[in-house]
Amino acid sequence: MSPSTSATPPLPERFRGAAVIGGTHGLGRALARTARDRGLHTVVYGRTAETLSDDGLHPRHLDLCDPHSVRDTPVDVPSPCYVLWVAGAFLKKTLADTTEDEVEQLTRLMFTGPVLFLRRLLAAVEEPVHLITVASSSAWKRRERESLYCGLKAAQATIVRNLVPELRAAHPENRITLINPGGLAVPDFHTGLALDFGAMMDPDHVARIIWDIAADQRRTFTEVQILRSREPGSEGTPEVSYGARTPQAPEEPGTATAPPAPTPHP
Repeated sequence: MSPSTSATPPLPERFRGAAVIGGTHGLGRALARTARDRGLHTVVYGRTAETLSDDGLHPRHLDLCDPHSVRDTPVDVPSPCYVLWVAGAFLKKTLADTTEDEVEQLTRLMFTGPVLFLRRLLAAVEEPVHLITVASSSAWKRRERESLYCGLKAAQATIVRNLVPELRAAHPENRITLINPGGLAVPDFHTGLALDFGAMMDPDHVARIIWDIAADQRRTFTEVQILRSREPGSEGTPEVSYGARTPQAPEEPGTATAPPAPTPHP
């Protein structure tokens, strides 16, 4: 389908607020600004949230790698509300070359920290919640030297899918949107990599698509892929499709070795 890009922001209906976990950079910041522009009281959680003080947003310091910060940061947000799980960082290394500290910090930032904080936030909000989770196409694509990053993104997508019956039982109006985006033009996310950001998706454009999808969602759960076009002349244009994807085989296409023929019984 063609991605929706509404020219006039729709009214937030009965939702009053948005809480963005990881809204200080890249797609998270674009999602927070779009929420603000759509009339939502937008609370932004992040390690450098104070830099957003002049943005019309409501910053709260949260360090997902610090258990004390995860446990003590306030979770009172305007409700009913959208809750966005966007926090993440990229790592391109073989697992053998990854340090113990890198494993621990990336896991806290991308999985255990958000899960523990989300646990507190969901328990505190009594009115309907619409959880928008930004995972990644790396959760199902074949990658090289990204095993830890891909594994954490797959874990994020899996826990959110399995939250669906819990949230549905908690309130019939609760919703979950799982977004798996492809490559975004966020240079400070891909630090040290020589990439053609001109052929990657604009985070502001993708943020508007995500909000349009969430605003139109009526089912309890929707999973969406937002991948970048590689067609000449359209490089980086977002392409939207619905539903989960089967994980790709780890081998390069065409290199998989056929299994040996079974030995006949005498």
